[in-house]
Amino acid sequence: MKFEKKALKDNQVQLTVDFDQETFDKYKNSAARKISSKSKVPGFRPGKAPLDIVKRIYGDDYVDEEALDLLVHDKYPELLNEADVQPAAAGKLEKVETLNPPKLVFVVPLEPVVELGDYKSIRMKYELPEITDKDINEVIHNLQLNYATAETVEREAKKGDLVNFKLTADITNPDEDQSSDLLKDSPYQMVIGEKQREEFPYEGFDKELIGLKENDTKDLSHKYPKNASLEKLQGKEVKFHIVVTNVKELSLPEVTDDFAKDVSGLDSLETLKTSIKNQLAYNKNADYEEKYYNDLIDEIIKKSKIAFPPVLLDDEIQQVLHEFEHNLAHQNMDMETFLKLNKMEEADFVEKEIRPVAKRQLEHSLVLEQLSKDENIELQTEDLERAYRQTMYEYQTRDDFNKIKRELSPKKLANSVLMQAASQLMNRQVLDRIKQIANEEEITEPATQETKVAKETKQVKSDSPKATATKKTAVKKPSVKKEEVKNE
Repeated sequence: MKFEKKALKDNQVQLTVDFDQETFDKYKNSAARKISSKSKVPGFRPGKAPLDIVKRIYGDDYVDEEALDLLVHDKYPELLNEADVQPAAAGKLEKVETLNPPKLVFVVPLEPVVELGDYKSIRMKYELPEITDKDINEVIHNLQLNYATAETVEREAKKGDLVNFKLTADITNPDEDQSSDLLKDSPYQMVIGEKQREEFPYEGFDKELIGLKENDTKDLSHKYPKNASLEKLQGKEVKFHIVVTNVKELSLPEVTDDFAKDVSGLDSLETLKTSIKNQLAYNKNADYEEKYYNDLIDEIIKKSKIAFPPVLLDDEIQQVLHEFEHNLAHQNMDMETFLKLNKMEEADFVEKEIRPVAKRQLEHSLVLEQLSKDENIELQTEDLERAYRQTMYEYQTRDDFNKIKRELSPKKLANSVLMQAASQLMNRQVLDRIKQIANEEEITEPATQETKVAKETKQVKSDSPKATATKKTAVKKPSVKKEEVKNE
């Protein structure tokens, strides 16, 4: 076996290997035995028909293809070993240049390479948002609106009124592949002077309702800026037609201890305010941290060199797409309906929307993994056990937990939960470390003794599709995807 090794630009390697005819002839005999053991050959016991008889019945091409399968299965791992190649995933038999004797071309994805830049020079201040009385009062006001009573009035609408109306919207300058129709007599309602919960029609639209009464109509136009959040309306002019259905005057309940009891079951207004403050802090802190750490990792990525084979990105794309479809299902919608509503082809949607998200996630994952190595961060038994219990509890409260139990044995489920807990805990510790570095805080070093449980997490390979362990693929037995084999 002779081979040539060529590095490709996309973190893959091309291996061109030559086998002598004598070796291939041995595999032809093995293929004949395999074929005759599965298919009856008259006059011979299973697996005993000679090569020439099998060729006469099944043809040279079929025998050659079976022989090539056996050759690749046996020799591919040996080829990787001799070429000193550590694959990140299954390789692919890209081309059969000649068959007798075989000259084969393999493309093998390599392990990702991450060279971190000077991430310790990055400075990014970490400041959790402050919860103000204004924030709390805004929530209380929204509760008042939810519990307000509404009485239909025959006067013109004014600030504070609830207006129900039908809305028709048309784009005046649609693109060639874009329909001009946006809405046709769609029911809407707005409280004049209150912040809109939806982006559409646009901020300040409620002011157009002032002075209108039941059965009144109004026409108006709005030019969306080029940076509008609604992408399909960027730079577009839209004509609106309003037909008022009715106008209602709202009576808001007084904010008292009794109000607090009615809306929350809590015993006083002060207790309600404390509860609101805690919930706001939890939500705002979570949003802040998500953005902070994503921005910080993006800065690290800018200073780093990251290379990975296409197959890893393809796998990540499939995971992101699966998660997107799962979220659609919770909204009682499937992908086909979503694409029709948004007038998109699936290939375009994946390329424009899914691929960028998948690429960012993959790069973040690889950078976090490399940071854990460079910073010598290890998991400790007590922390891991606590994380395992929490993750198992989260699994048990999932809607599809019974389905997961049916698909996985208790051992595989435990391994999956352990891997997910370990991954999340490691990520948390890495994030804490880079925050300390970015804010020039004193580095808190974990204990350096690696425990038995921590070691086990490195050895366990999860079989659960729900696990979110490291994206790298540890290949113990190299495999290869065989493309169509043709004689040349």
